[in-house]
Amino acid sequence: MERLTENKIVLITRRTNLDELVTRFNTIDQARFYVEHLGADFSDYIAEDQRYKAAVQSTENILSQLGRLQIIDRIYLSNFVFGEKDTIVTLVKTVW
Repeated sequence: MERLTENKIVLITRRTNLDELVTRFNTIDQARFYVEHLGADFSDYIAEDQRYKAAVQSTENILSQLGRLQIIDRIYLSNFVFGEKDTIVTLVKTVW
């Protein structure tokens, strides 16, 4: 399949709450302990992480068929140099 454009498509993603917890506490088990110690349901974090990562994967599959795809995490935006003809796509997480 031929791409619709040779211009770069930049997909901007962000870390999930679970990713942030693992960064902070080093492991999923330690993150689980912290969340459950606060009385929260850790399965909510797992479900949100799975939904968001599935959405990212689906979006990647579609966009890569349209043009050259580059994915960057939102935390690196301040260091990223965008091209004049780049198309920017953001994928944000929502709370239901």
